[in-house]
Amino acid sequence: MSRAGFVEQGMRLANVFGYPAANTTSFLRDSQFWSKSELEAYQASVLRNLIEHCYQNVPYYRQVMQERGLTPEYFRTADDLAKLPYLTRTIVREQADRLRATNYPDSECEFRRSGGTTGEPIQVATNVKARAFEVGAYLRGFEWMHYKLGQPMVRLFGGSLGLPQTQSPKVMVREWLFNSHFLPAFELTPENVDDYVDVINCARQPVLVGYVSAVRNLAEYVAVKNLRVNGLKSVICTAEYMPDQWREYIGEVLDAPVFCYYGCGEVNSIAYECSSESGYLVCEEHLVLEVAGNNPTRFVSEGHGQACVTSLFNYAMPLIRYLNGDMIELTRATAGRSHKRISKLEGRVVDQLLSQEGHRVSGALIPHMVFRSGFPAWKYQVLQTEPDEVEFHYLLNGITQASREMKEQLARIFRHHLGSDLKIRFVVGGFEVPASGKHRFVINKISD
Repeated sequence: MSRAGFVEQGMRLANVFGYPAANTTSFLRDSQFWSKSELEAYQASVLRNLIEHCYQNVPYYRQVMQERGLTPEYFRTADDLAKLPYLTRTIVREQADRLRATNYPDSECEFRRSGGTTGEPIQVATNVKARAFEVGAYLRGFEWMHYKLGQPMVRLFGGSLGLPQTQSPKVMVREWLFNSHFLPAFELTPENVDDYVDVINCARQPVLVGYVSAVRNLAEYVAVKNLRVNGLKSVICTAEYMPDQWREYIGEVLDAPVFCYYGCGEVNSIAYECSSESGYLVCEEHLVLEVAGNNPTRFVSEGHGQACVTSLFNYAMPLIRYLNGDMIELTRATAGRSHKRISKLEGRVVDQLLSQEGHRVSGALIPHMVFRSGFPAWKYQVLQTEPDEVEFHYLLNGITQASREMKEQLARIFRHHLGSDLKIRFVVGGFEVPASGKHRFVINKISD
């Protein structure tokens, strides 16, 4: 049996044990061809169930609705979400316990942090059905971008961060089943790019998936050293803004179509590009996406503004009208699939860091580094002022100051990637705010 066969069989078996990934994937493959009215009717139905659950089991939402004289009967369609206020990161952080559903104990939840690409990570709980829809939407989205289950995939993410690495048997089995090959994005340099290309070429016509900046660096190093990457089915990027000129350059050097997908740690699988259609197709079967404006009592389904997300199946910790910090342009399709489109994604502008040796390091290193090191910052920003000097600005969770050990751990990781003589200055607060007003967690002043 092929790897794809093993995975499909495993997903079907998981249905029996309460993890409906196979069912949701099959459902989403069918629903991608629904009409606009079918999508809206479906959304309205599952939204009413969610609101009823929140009123009965989630203290935060029950109080909000009671204060506004609302009951679940007031919510009939997605437009009625405007009867509830926006949900900000600050509210999630301060009301985390009251946002948890009383009928979902910890044993039935998975806990995860947001990706931290806004510099303000938070922790959320999620349940099995929500995760299954995220996985199903992910697999469907990747099918739109020339990937098929069991096909080789090379992942250019993360890195060792200079810390000891161990891979559990579970992870090893998963890597084999999904035919996945890992390359550490933060370790990529002009000197070792040949090894990265060898892994890609030995994978036999894979898709390459990675951070936007890491893939851009890979393409540059490949071009400079006149290397050849053979047979990529597609290049799939995420986590950062993709400039048009980068997309064109990556596609030309790596000789493959380039796509992007969009999500956040709090609500994964928001939208995916598609080879046959323009823009990012919004996964409306598992979330409602609207545009936040100055008037929170209006539901704005199209236009420009901050992304406002409602997860339809996260009953463990419902996020309704959640502002994730990204700016989008939202439109409705005029042809092809009926799903809404993100025609422009402006969030996640991430500078790159410069090592003392002169090569670039993806700015996505920073949230990965903070998470892996355990540094208890709820907000952070890195300013690089010289090749051998950075400032780490931060605010802490629940403690008054960072210990010497915490700072030394972060300093070791910085020096592992940027150079052994790097000087790091730790600063409480004092964040730099760009003209856009949007918090950036990496600012490279060398390139200004």
